[in-house]
Amino acid sequence: MLPLLLSLLVAAGTTAVPEASSANLKKTAAFQDWRRGRFLVEEQWVDLPETGLRVGYFVVPSPWTLDRAEGPFFHDAFFVVDARTGQPVAPALVRTSLPLNGCPAMGEVTRLLPEPESKTSAAIHFGKDTQRCLVRLQRKQEAWAASFFPDEGRTADESFPATAAALKKALKAKAGGGGDLNWAYLPNSRWLLAASKDACTLWVIDSIDSKVNETASEAVTRKICECLGEIFPSDETKLSELPRTADTLSWTAGGTALPTCECTFARGGEVDVTCSAYAGRQYSVAQLEEMSEEGWRRESSADQDLKALEDLHRIRKDLQTLNEAALAQWSAGQKQEALSAWTTAYRTWLADGRQVAGEPLNWPHRWYVQSDILRPQVDEQRDAVIDLWAEFLNNLGFALWSNKEWHQAQAAFDDCLTLLTETKHERNVLHLNRGDLFRDMGKAPEAIKAYQLFLSGKVTAAQRKSVERELRKLEQRTK
Repeated sequence: MLPLLLSLLVAAGTTAVPEASSANLKKTAAFQDWRRGRFLVEEQWVDLPETGLRVGYFVVPSPWTLDRAEGPFFHDAFFVVDARTGQPVAPALVRTSLPLNGCPAMGEVTRLLPEPESKTSAAIHFGKDTQRCLVRLQRKQEAWAASFFPDEGRTADESFPATAAALKKALKAKAGGGGDLNWAYLPNSRWLLAASKDACTLWVIDSIDSKVNETASEAVTRKICECLGEIFPSDETKLSELPRTADTLSWTAGGTALPTCECTFARGGEVDVTCSAYAGRQYSVAQLEEMSEEGWRRESSADQDLKALEDLHRIRKDLQTLNEAALAQWSAGQKQEALSAWTTAYRTWLADGRQVAGEPLNWPHRWYVQSDILRPQVDEQRDAVIDLWAEFLNNLGFALWSNKEWHQAQAAFDDCLTLLTETKHERNVLHLNRGDLFRDMGKAPEAIKAYQLFLSGKVTAAQRKSVERELRKLEQRTK
């Protein structure tokens, strides 16, 4: 896990929002049904003037409960709208699971680039750098059809038939036959990988110009095959199957030694791979069982217990720093700066905060400690972190309400309420803030319920008098 304040520096790029298109789209049933009241983490737009269309990209958090703290943390969708009215002209393209075609995952789309073709066809490029990931638009009679390219249901050679044909042609000319190949995407790049099913050979092919990169192919093949040669007999050295996306490759040989070869591809435009082999040593079954038990004990040792405690203490300190700095800005009248800080921190809540709030046993033993002495300290720190996250979400909602961004405020308050309910923590002021929000949104029944919940908790005499006055007004409206 990144330190909180460091991870806040990671922010996705955005483009200016066409205000009319955005506002009109968000009023539609199609958008509201997709959003389901969730916080809009990100919004980007791109124009296609040749077609009279705009495409909006939106990111929201995935649903969360204590027993579902793992990723993916984001869901996203592309909406195609009429540029004049902001009304959808095609069904939304929605993603809720990590892509299998090497394209950027949900929440990792950094830019949208238009690729106009004609009045009846166009595309939006959303891959990283030159990576070929598109939203394709095609007008059919009076309607528009939108689809992803490459198609998630197709393998790399099926999505890029010209590239596959070019490689087979090159292999046939070079070696007298193409043979059977396994194909894979190299994530976040323009490159495709093809491996022979019968030998230790890997080819790197450009998906855009369909050219084989001979230099990269030879270098990658040499490194991988040398690694495989250390764990397999020479007559068994072959790549066999490739995963659909191949950012990492791993092989384990048989026997009790479990020799392993692991290879990781470099991130970025150039193709390179780093491999390491572990030859292992022979163990009996009894020895393997004993080592497994010892490894579990080491993972739960005092050192690991202290590490868990230190991690939680660091997160608590970072959250305090963040909240105090934003509150100071708010008090000094720098409200947009404070709101920006809280909004940016929301991504960290999704990626880190929801996991910390999850039951310790449900998050691969990260906070599960064996020490009877340290266990209470870890629980205390975790409870303090949960309280700070609740404060952060409440502050974010309050700032958005003050800015009259009511739907965003409601989403932040709903997140805070879910956190408090799931973890059995309390923050009574949240009910007061939700009551004020629902009152201003014209949702009288919801406002009355929230105010009543607030009054059932610990309140001051002045707060009780003020809220009871608001309740009387709301009750008169509902008669």
